[in-house]
Amino acid sequence: MMIFVGLGNHELKYHNTKHNVGYWVLDSFAEQHGLEFKPGKGNYFVAKKGSSFMLIKPTTGMNNSGAIINEVLNFYKAKKDDLVIIFDDVDLPLGEIRFKMDGGDGCHNGMKSIIKYLSTNNIKRLKVGIAASDYKRPSEKYVLKPFHKRYHALVKDVLSLSREAMTSLMKNGEEFTMNNFNNQTIGVA
Repeated sequence: MMIFVGLGNHELKYHNTKHNVGYWVLDSFAEQHGLEFKPGKGNYFVAKKGSSFMLIKPTTGMNNSGAIINEVLNFYKAKKDDLVIIFDDVDLPLGEIRFKMDGGDGCHNGMKSIIKYLSTNNIKRLKVGIAASDYKRPSEKYVLKPFHKRYHALVKDVLSLSREAMTSLMKNGEEFTMNNFNNQTIGVA
């Protein structure tokens, strides 16, 4: 079973911020499949479709996202290889996504936490670009603000592209998904 983990901050004040793109992707995918999130057996919400896939939204806060990963793996008798982490990437333009089989944390505190708790960089990830033309450093401030309304249509398109990539991972595998989604650009922000 593939386990998609979307990163975000559970507190209501962060709901519409760019840093919650991982949550948005999972919410969109769950809606597409007619699923609802329910409290898990720990600090996370879960939506599940039989033995096909599972969607996990940690509620531990972005910087401590890894704290529940081993709990989830143990509870569902899953392996690290079953995981796909979905999160925002300020180094990618809005309108692009990247699927990778491994890598560093990319200065993303959620990934940093997951790598620490799993003791490996070999973690599949789907990075969703959030850098629009209004991007200004420091990144910490930019990611905690909502997208300007002029980007809302593009954000919807990126969520759709991310859903397609998730479906591709399950149906076509990692190599196909990398080759077919990593070089797509769906708009200019």
